[in-house]
Amino acid sequence: MRDELTFDAFQRAYAECYIDDEADAAFRPDEIDHYSAVHEKVEWTVRSPTDEDRSYGYVNPQEFRSWLTIHDSHKPV
Repeated sequence: MRDELTFDAFQRAYAECYIDDEADAAFRPDEIDHYSAVHEKVEWTVRSPTDEDRSYGYVNPQEFRSWLTIHDSHKPV
């Protein structure tokens, strides 16, 4: 995400990986929880959230990147 992909490209690539049928067997439960949180946050990310969107928890791509940086610092090892 270091400006190598647009948010839209990241979202598509991440969704393809996340919906892989073998993902449940390939990852530990704590890894699934971590990546599930990222996937959910991606789904709550829009280019220009309105005040109403924000009241429901939507963020913009830059805010997502900030959230991801913090979230990834706590990912399973």
